[in-house]
Amino acid sequence: ITGGTGTLILGWLCKFLDPVESRGGFLPALQNGSFVITESSASDNFLLFEARTETLRILLFSALAGHIVSVASTVLVTLLAYRTATQWLRASQTPNDVNLTPIQYGLLVRTLGSGGIMSIINSLRYISRSKRGKAPRFFKEAVVSVAGIYVLTHAVGVIDLWLHSSARAVSVIRTIPVELESRYGIAYNEAKCGPFNKTELPCQKLITSSHDGEMAFSDAITTTALVGSAIWYTILDVNPYLKLESINQATILVPGPTKHYQSQAFDFNTHGLRVACENLRDQCEQLSTPVSGVLVSGGSPVTNCSKAGYPQIPYHTTGELSSWGFDSRNIETLVLGIIGDEVGGMFNGTASFFSAWTPNPASTVVQIRWPNVTADDTADSPGVAYLNALDLYATCTFTYLDVIAHYNSQQAEWSILEESLSSPELASVFWTPLMFQWAEEFLLHDLKPYITNRGSQAMGMLENTLARANMAFVTAFMKFIPASNVTTTRQVALGVYPAAPTLLLITCLYIYSVVAIVAFVLACISNNRIIFVPRHLTKDGERDEERSALEVAQTWLTDPLPFIGMLFPGEDGREVARSVESDPL
Repeated sequence: ITGGTGTLILGWLCKFLDPVESRGGFLPALQNGSFVITESSASDNFLLFEARTETLRILLFSALAGHIVSVASTVLVTLLAYRTATQWLRASQTPNDVNLTPIQYGLLVRTLGSGGIMSIINSLRYISRSKRGKAPRFFKEAVVSVAGIYVLTHAVGVIDLWLHSSARAVSVIRTIPVELESRYGIAYNEAKCGPFNKTELPCQKLITSSHDGEMAFSDAITTTALVGSAIWYTILDVNPYLKLESINQATILVPGPTKHYQSQAFDFNTHGLRVACENLRDQCEQLSTPVSGVLVSGGSPVTNCSKAGYPQIPYHTTGELSSWGFDSRNIETLVLGIIGDEVGGMFNGTASFFSAWTPNPASTVVQIRWPNVTADDTADSPGVAYLNALDLYATCTFTYLDVIAHYNSQQAEWSILEESLSSPELASVFWTPLMFQWAEEFLLHDLKPYITNRGSQAMGMLENTLARANMAFVTAFMKFIPASNVTTTRQVALGVYPAAPTLLLITCLYIYSVVAIVAFVLACISNNRIIFVPRHLTKDGERDEERSALEVAQTWLTDPLPFIGMLFPGEDGREVARSVESDPL
């Protein structure tokens, strides 16, 4: 049993060694000085802040081994007593052999009968004495064997205490692969816009002619409350299906909370956009003689941006700029595309280009007008201030990206692993909503606080607003695809057991097992001759009986009662004096 317990501990260590903390198996763990095993792991719906209890299995087996050894020690001493009884019988039959003296017999009965520390010490002291009667060999063997069993038994107890005091439990968070398909990836759905056909406009499938003859981008989509709400929800970061994340100055699409990805880490494909803008105010021609004191310093009205390469800017169809700073031009907020020498998007969207398929990165020029903004409102503004309006002119580059991103569930963070330029065809589809002037409302709303009071941050906000608006516009074109390297987090309880007490315990259990097996074998092969007991000496007194001489001798060596019975035999007329009836003590 003790050997089986040692094997159980050793097998448990090998089976449940933690693959992370004990890389390489049993020997590297032994070199590190401790065994780290996996006690258990939490279920899928376990919350990290919940309290949990775990049983340290090796400590359980150690306590069990200590209990087994303490119980088995008595049995083992009994087996040794059979061996000693056999030798005693042999010595009694041979006159020339040294036999037990009375004091040696008494010491042997105390040692084999009780196994207590004082009995063993007295016997060992007797053996070590120089002035004593000659002791038979089996007397010394019996005393030393019982002393060895006593030491081994208590060594197991001390090692068990050592192991209990030095072992510890730790809780760690581990990642476990998820085998089920997880559709967290995001990809362009060609079915929405149709195939890339350069003989048509990008996303021709969604471009229709409005009632006044102008081209419009998908009346069916733009007038659908669900899609319009989805765009706003995406920009406001409350879309349950798709969200926007800004990483390394790029805006990417990520899955929304309804995908229930929060407890998993994964890599996924998605699309992103990086926008870089430059203010054109200082590159455009300005009104040369503004009326002193009515315009913001450095913000004279812009007449045109020919020097910057954009003669169409500011784009307007009616009105004029007066010499004293009042602007009646019908300047509107526009995001105009640039393909080669063409500037388009003022009307009819991408249909205003000769070829609406843009390269990637795509180029645009932006003009934004906030009407009814006075000069007093425009301190520190990067825009151009008039008596009755505030304008901002900028050129922006749109870089559309194919992205491989990663979600870390422990930090709840998104990161970009790889990025590459999207195909020009895909970039042309993605910038199409901008050419149909979907961004006007978002630009006017999001930029106004920055353009009037926080001018140093205005260009960064312009880049962020354009990127978020553009990616929000294309959410309707997306579909979910499987993610890769999907893992989930589990809280794992680890048991850390020092190698020294653990291996000492296993070694002691194996030694104890060998000693028990040897004692059992010797007891089985001992001489077991039969003696005849007359009926008047038997317990019942009815018939003669046969008894094992070995059992009788073993009883005399482990129990003092037979000797006492010999000293006080019955039928001697003194039964009354020895009765409890006459001696109440």
